[in-house]
Amino acid sequence: MNITDIISEIDQDGYSIVRELITGDRLKQLQEDSEALLINIDAKSIDGGTIQGRMHKGTFSVSRGFDDIIIHPVLLDIVRAVLNPARPGPHEEALTDHIKSLPNPDSEISCNIMIKDAAPREDVRSIHRDLRIPVPRPHRTVVCNSLLALDRFTIENGATCVVPGSHKWESDEAPGMEKAMPVLMNPGDIVIFDGLLWHGHFPNCSFNASRKCLNLNYHYRWIRNYPNPKLPDDVWQNLSEELRKVV
Repeated sequence: MNITDIISEIDQDGYSIVRELITGDRLKQLQEDSEALLINIDAKSIDGGTIQGRMHKGTFSVSRGFDDIIIHPVLLDIVRAVLNPARPGPHEEALTDHIKSLPNPDSEISCNIMIKDAAPREDVRSIHRDLRIPVPRPHRTVVCNSLLALDRFTIENGATCVVPGSHKWESDEAPGMEKAMPVLMNPGDIVIFDGLLWHGHFPNCSFNASRKCLNLNYHYRWIRNYPNPKLPDDVWQNLSEELRKVV
């Protein structure tokens, strides 16, 4: 699938899957680095009560193990096309007015990363959108989110789920899980989606299968919901110029 087709899918359905973005030894290293960083959190169990889920936030501040993925050329080409402000959408005037009203209306792109895991027996993550701004929906994409599969995504182990086309809905009423379809992926595949798309994940009904992913959230800098921690000066200066532009 070429990038033009991927952009068309995101425009139409709200998401697209790129197969085998990462393979071989690089994928294996990503799996090992992610596993080492995950920390326990309380999560709702499908069996009642809570279990030990796993997650890692603020990943960029503690690891250089994912820097090349943030600026992967295929991923960045897709993100820049999706977040191209020259592609106006519905309610563009209202969106423009909102941006102009902000203290820092910077429309450059930034990326925030974290590691997520749907642990065995973990319950659903409710259907949600990534961002709400005071602009009528639908509007052009301002958040381009993505999930790089580090384990297989199956219905049994709590695959991400999406409601195709819901990024175009005017209503902000959450749909029921019955409208959601699973995003089935192998390790190294990535799903890229409009932040207005309703999405979540199914319950992990397995007893021993984790469902890890690297979450790379790309957005305009005027959106302040996803700040990256400030790095020490010596670390910052050693980053590539391309990476410093998007973090």
